[in-house]
Amino acid sequence: MEHRVRGGDPRDRIGFTSELGCSVVAQGDTLVGRGQIVPELCLPGRDLVRPSVLLTWADIVTGSLANQHTQPKVCMTADLSVRMTSPVPVGSELIATGRLLKIGRTLIFTEATFTIAGVDAVVAESLGTFIASPRPQDLGIAPIKAMAESSPHMTTPSAPVSELLQSYTVAPGVVEAPRHQRILNWAETVQGGAISALAEEALLSLPDAPIPNELEVRYLSAIRVGPMRATARRMGSWVRIEVIDVGNSDRLAAIAMAGGQ
Repeated sequence: MEHRVRGGDPRDRIGFTSELGCSVVAQGDTLVGRGQIVPELCLPGRDLVRPSVLLTWADIVTGSLANQHTQPKVCMTADLSVRMTSPVPVGSELIATGRLLKIGRTLIFTEATFTIAGVDAVVAESLGTFIASPRPQDLGIAPIKAMAESSPHMTTPSAPVSELLQSYTVAPGVVEAPRHQRILNWAETVQGGAISALAEEALLSLPDAPIPNELEVRYLSAIRVGPMRATARRMGSWVRIEVIDVGNSDRLAAIAMAGGQ
């Protein structure tokens, strides 16, 4: 995911993430996202939030902080992981608190913790790594104030995540989605949150699919052509997922690992 803010419709400004219900405010050195978990954000057939939704929330609250240290270059997500220690049921008011752990010369390390409103216990944790884009044309300013000002326009999803992606199952463990405007970022490539959601869709399409509670994604290259295809393969108690850009000579875009019950 790239982190920039421009003028215009906030839904166009933030894309896929604007429909995941995460409203953001700055609190000191942290960025706090908050929203209610609705059925559209849950695993199909279950009243539990999708790990990919938490991963995308983490990308919002930590990537925006990291971007303050890569400007004027655009901040890019190198990898993100989320591990859930407790289930997050539908109806919960979820709070995501993003913070920077280390600011290096080339890498920025982040953490996001998730709690349910009124409860102190952490229900999930995300770790991430961010870098400045190496492309000279990827410039942009995204002040935290602008991010917070746009957050009241965040909405709950108008459809389940799979419908927002326009994903479809090719075969058990193989899922595709077209490259379309709703899931693109400023560089006209597919957003990281959409890639992680498609990887999760591939896992869910497996026979006797596990209920995922851990998801880690390493972003290797941008999806510029599409469609994107995610292929899941069991590895013992884990599932490995590759996401490729089919229209770009099957270029490998991301590798994900997921665990569950």
